[in-house]
Amino acid sequence: MDRDVVAEADRPAFQLDVYHRLVDEYDWAAIPGAYDPASIERAKSTLGHKALVPAFEGSGVFWMPSGENMMDFAVQLFEQPKELHAEARRKCDTAKVFFKKAVDAGADFFVLTYDFGYNDAPFVSPEQFADLVTPYLTEIVQSIHDLDRKVLLHSDGCVESILDQLYATGVDGYQSVDPQGQMDIKEVRAQYPDWILMGNVACNILQDIDEGKIKGSAHYCMTHGGVGKAYIFSTSNCIFHGMPPQSYKIMLDEYNRIVDEGILDMFENSNPSGGYKRA
Repeated sequence: MDRDVVAEADRPAFQLDVYHRLVDEYDWAAIPGAYDPASIERAKSTLGHKALVPAFEGSGVFWMPSGENMMDFAVQLFEQPKELHAEARRKCDTAKVFFKKAVDAGADFFVLTYDFGYNDAPFVSPEQFADLVTPYLTEIVQSIHDLDRKVLLHSDGCVESILDQLYATGVDGYQSVDPQGQMDIKEVRAQYPDWILMGNVACNILQDIDEGKIKGSAHYCMTHGGVGKAYIFSTSNCIFHGMPPQSYKIMLDEYNRIVDEGILDMFENSNPSGGYKRA
């Protein structure tokens, strides 16, 4: 049944049924998370015996503003820094309250969904990021660790110039490693050999059924992410609506083949994702 024809009231149950099938068929270790404790508790009670259930949080710090808020944010950044810091404090404190509720609801770990980067740079300068984001993000990470949970940071885009700050917050891992944002998992792994990395299989490649490119991207990520390292195999964002299921299956089948057969040298030194244009 197509999700679009399911009545609104029936969608949570329908979605959990889909997750059941995906965990069983594709051996998922975790299901997509939720932003509210009730949904987390429902997923945990239904699927917690067979997969991890994360909590998502997306408003604890400032990240890329929407187009309609871009101008106001830019003006505040230079003309009203005290007001921005007051708002940053409110956001951080509100997130801390949510973390406790999410753990009580059964969350196994957290994913912070903060898009910090455009395709070629962060949404603010590294100096501004150090002032307005990093202190509060560090608090958020510590509050999650105080609850005895791990936390991954999701950010699309190019975050190379603030990657050292993100790592220094103590966040356990970084998800996306976005090739369209010029992020190369080989370079990130070299800088941070023990950091949990997740992603880098290029989403733009998965939009088309191009078996060679999909396999090449999977090989590159497993080689440098990869086997024997702190790496979670995934796309550079998510399995989005409209992605051909065949492309996703090619990606997973190649992952399983790599793991089963130990084939990892074909693409060791060249990235087939086509996303990196850094000079």
